[in-house]
Amino acid sequence: MRNPKFKEVKPNYRKNVLEITLLERGKAKKYSLPFAVFRDKGVSSKNRFVSITVDRELGDQAVSFVLEDGSTGDFPADFVLYYCDPTYHWSPINQLKRALKEKLGSSQLSVRVLADALDTSPSQVVRLLQENKASKQIVQLFQLAELAGYQIVFNLRKKKAA
Repeated sequence: MRNPKFKEVKPNYRKNVLEITLLERGKAKKYSLPFAVFRDKGVSSKNRFVSITVDRELGDQAVSFVLEDGSTGDFPADFVLYYCDPTYHWSPINQLKRALKEKLGSSQLSVRVLADALDTSPSQVVRLLQENKASKQIVQLFQLAELAGYQIVFNLRKKKAA
């Protein structure tokens, strides 16, 4: 079980991200959490953070913030891992891999058949479905999802003009 703690949180308005340092098992790791994950709060260079506080009462595992417009929010360290770490057990990619394993397991298709459909090797198919591993072959993973009957949808929104 992962037990990350916040070490540092600071906004970078040029990149539109929160630059976050988490401590896990004595090691520090940096993440860039996009402002876009706070859709309902409207975080931007026009609505900046007034304060960002690491909650010591919760063992440094949560952050609360106040924006210039007076809105407030908070989030746990796991929230950062969910959006920024592909090796996190509950990340969207790992959830997709688990769903695909179940669907493909129940269909009883062989790895060879899947490899032929993806025009790759059986060992690559096995690697694609390994959880908690960062996969550079996301296109093949999405192809596999489509073969299993899933539809992957991305919603892109254009930024409002300044």
